Amino acid sequence: MPADPFIRWRDLVYSARSERYRPERDLAFWQGKAAGYDHSQPPLPNTAAWLREDLRGLGSLLEVGAGTGRLLLPLADAVAQVTALDHSPDMLAQLQAKGPPAHVRAVCGSLEEAEGVVAPHDAVLAAWSLAYQPDLRAALLTLRRLSRRALYLLEDDGVGSPHVQLRRALAGTPKPGRASLLQDALDALAWTCDVRRVTERRRLTFTDIASLLAFARLPLSESESLAALGPFLTEEDGQWTYAWSFDITILRVDQGVRA
Repeated sequence: MPADPFIRWRDLVYSARSERYRPERDLAFWQGKAAGYDHSQPPLPNTAAWLREDLRGLGSLLEVGAGTGRLLLPLADAVAQVTALDHSPDMLAQLQAKGPPAHVRAVCGSLEEAEGVVAPHDAVLAAWSLAYQPDLRAALLTLRRLSRRALYLLEDDGVGSPHVQLRRALAGTPKPGRASLLQDALDALAWTCDVRRVTERRRLTFTDIASLLAFARLPLSESESLAALGPFLTEEDGQWTYAWSFDITILRVDQGVRA
């Protein structure tokens, strides 16, 4: 495995069978996913609470890859000016449909176009939006130029849910490890960053075993699947609850003194 984190990141990006590093593929993906995206994602109350508190005292926030605003909108009350940048008009349409506050502005554009369509902000947030950027060094340098005071990078190491972990193990597919790679990349750039790990919890309810197993999509028998997921399952009154915890890594790069 190459020691250079930027080469490792590039290789990880290009290994994606979806080829979402191609802008047209990524746009097509979000066109199909936008309407149901929020419903498919876990809430992030602890992450939003930490970011909201940390943003106090900063005047403006730009999220690159803001999507439907599921993370950005809960932060909007912490700053006076908010910009949501995303290259998918379908995702931004979902954000606009939520009736965001007047000080939240949506701008359609990619990270590569960002410096031409938005001005620098006090804080810049990139939450899982670098996953399909082959040139991580260029992406990070752009994000830093856009941030006057603080840059927040959110990622995870691909541990995810128990059923996804098990599918990867059975397929012999390693977890991506993007959070660790990002930290290695920041070290290579000699950027000092504060590392914070926030734990979130997801809870899903199913009316029967069949719907639970259809969701998990494990290549195992019913008994084997239930045995594997057993530590995360509870049953009450005919309903099954599937719950687990997961960690999010927040990498904060400070640019200067805060007001």
